[in-house]
Amino acid sequence: MFDMKGYEYMNNYKCIMFDCMETIIDMTELPKKSDYALWAFEGSKCRKYFRDFNEFYTCYRKADKNILSGIPRYREYDFEDIYVDIMKKRHFDEEKSRELVQDLFGNLWRNYKGRCYVNEEVKEVISYLNKKYILGVVSNFKVKKGIEELLRYTDLRKYFSFVVNSSEEGWRKPHPNIYLLALKMSGVSCRDALFVGDDFTNDYLGPRKMGMDSILLEKGRNNIENCKKIRKFAELEEML
Repeated sequence: MFDMKGYEYMNNYKCIMFDCMETIIDMTELPKKSDYALWAFEGSKCRKYFRDFNEFYTCYRKADKNILSGIPRYREYDFEDIYVDIMKKRHFDEEKSRELVQDLFGNLWRNYKGRCYVNEEVKEVISYLNKKYILGVVSNFKVKKGIEELLRYTDLRKYFSFVVNSSEEGWRKPHPNIYLLALKMSGVSCRDALFVGDDFTNDYLGPRKMGMDSILLEKGRNNIENCKKIRKFAELEEML
């Protein structure tokens, strides 16, 4: 059952915004940070330029750290930026660098996308809510156009009026800019918007700081008290 202790609930929403991964789209296995590098490296043309995956992963982590050190907090970047930084350090020429970056990205995306699926109950709830509310997706995702592609791949895109992807917008949750863009695209005020997601900071606290209401999809991974939360996606339909 959903937990509404200590809250007065008013259903006056016009728009519901959802996080994407692990909220509406799940994966057959939750990736560790090293998996993102492994899925890109395995079977790639890069293998002959590195002794093994451990050497590649060392370069991957250094590239990631290098990018983060040069940008403001919550500024977004994508996986291709990491690969480009790796190639620069290996001193490949421009043509070879571009070829290897595209190959790494292709491997990553094929491995990632193949592990994505949507539970039938999620489709049913989204289909129902689409008849009553403006729906949108707001996601931190390091693949440009990746959320659009995943929503089409899982046959969910038709239910959403807008999609905001951090790697396209330039800022990731919980930076205010990504929520402001979502509100602008929704065409509603913050008071008329509800945000639903599985991350307490990005999907619960962040929207509330912008004046939106929010619900945490807990999924048994944490035990945060004193917040609006549901434990199963289907409970959202009952709540609304």
